[in-house]
Amino acid sequence: MKRHGNLWDKITDIDNLRYAHQQARRGKSFYKEVKMVDSDPDRYLTQIQNALLDKTFTTSPYEIEDRFDGRKMRTIYKLPYFPDRIVQHALLNVIGGILINTFIRDTFQSIPGRGTTDAMRRVKRLVRSDNCPPFALKIDVKKYYPSVNNDKLKAMVRRKIKCADTLWLIDDILDSMPGLPIGNYTSQHFGNLYLNQFDWWMKQQVKPAGYFRYCDDIVVFGDSRKDLLDIKAQVEAKLAELDLTIKPDWRVYDVAHEGVDFVGYVFKPHATRVRQNIAASFRKTCVKLAAHKALKEPLSSLMAYKGWFTRCNAKRLWRAHTMPLLYLFPRHLRSAL
Repeated sequence: MKRHGNLWDKITDIDNLRYAHQQARRGKSFYKEVKMVDSDPDRYLTQIQNALLDKTFTTSPYEIEDRFDGRKMRTIYKLPYFPDRIVQHALLNVIGGILINTFIRDTFQSIPGRGTTDAMRRVKRLVRSDNCPPFALKIDVKKYYPSVNNDKLKAMVRRKIKCADTLWLIDDILDSMPGLPIGNYTSQHFGNLYLNQFDWWMKQQVKPAGYFRYCDDIVVFGDSRKDLLDIKAQVEAKLAELDLTIKPDWRVYDVAHEGVDFVGYVFKPHATRVRQNIAASFRKTCVKLAAHKALKEPLSSLMAYKGWFTRCNAKRLWRAHTMPLLYLFPRHLRSAL
């Protein structure tokens, strides 16, 4: 297994820091700290560079808030834009590719070209194929990010990276909070790495008929319920080695009759539907708009759902609820609906 060294000069290179600033500022140009850095980039980026080279950089204190994400309440950890978010982008610009190159093809999230759309396409391809297994096991890891064992994660990082300076920075970020803080740019990448060995174990030793993982959501296909229950027992034992457990709402689906619930969709051999809670949320949004309970940006509120609906069999649902709303929008915007 190749371990990568000589990464520090690339991470601290001023051009990499400039690029990291451009990446981190996307959609945040109105932030006070972003405007500050934009006012004199060379000055502020040089400060970051010196802090890294002198080893005086340390991860800032987190601003913590609880926030509803869909149906879940999540604890979000926010770091200052300067210097932390820029530093994390600069780090991932260099080590991101090293980590991604070790991942299996069917792990998704925070990987270029491998988001929900890619996951949907690959699962749909299997479900609609002639040799699709008749059953699927769906499991979620319980409180995944907070449950990550930082010491075990550091050991995994060291199997990929040997540059001492880079490891110093990674350790500083990981030691800033038990587990992986939801909100850190690095957390998504390290979260994929933490289950990477598990992914390879599934593929090479368990060898199910189909296996897909999106962050902590896992789907395993099999020829019988018994086979999948045996796999579930193996999975629980393997995850326990990583100090992880599965949620009690795991389920074995009959693919042809029930479909498989994954990444916001329910996959069946002859149709792909949007998940019920997403459809229900869409209907509520339409009701609010029809009742003139104005959302800040009504068109963008609908467009967020259109992305989901255009990828599946949901044209009737979309038209039934958006056609009565056309009068709310200027004529030149109606074509978007």
